[in-house]
Amino acid sequence: MEVQRNEMNRILLVDDDEDCRLLIKDAMREGNIFNEVYEVSSGEEALDFLYHRGEHRDSPQVGLIYLDIQMPGISGQELLKALRADDVFKDIPIVMMTNLRDDREKEEAARAGANSYNIKPSDPVEFIRTVIEATNYWIGIHQIPSRLVDTHEPAAVTGG
Repeated sequence: MEVQRNEMNRILLVDDDEDCRLLIKDAMREGNIFNEVYEVSSGEEALDFLYHRGEHRDSPQVGLIYLDIQMPGISGQELLKALRADDVFKDIPIVMMTNLRDDREKEEAARAGANSYNIKPSDPVEFIRTVIEATNYWIGIHQIPSRLVDTHEPAAVTGG
């Protein structure tokens, strides 16, 4: 199933684990999700990307963010709170992707405005299924404002 090929939401992966970012991108490819994917390795770099600062001054607007919780420096929870405090980012779906099963973390993310809280499955097949289903929902079913959507075909899945 191809997802919204006429409305290509760009996706930002925020995770300090390069292997996890690679697995997420591979899962999207396997699920025939052809959206442009950008990646950053820290909360600080995510802020630079999203606010178009420094080496990311030409970064595009994204329509979906996958956010890890446990990262050095600015944590995923702190980044989530900072983004939700800014009206510019209030409509962008933010999916927490983490290994943390702690109910306090889930509650904190929900209170801070996370759209979804997904556990990173240890089983590779289940991991791929989780990424495909979450991405299909957030870019294929969920409707976001048109200002967050690029109507051009992407060149390829790219790195940060």
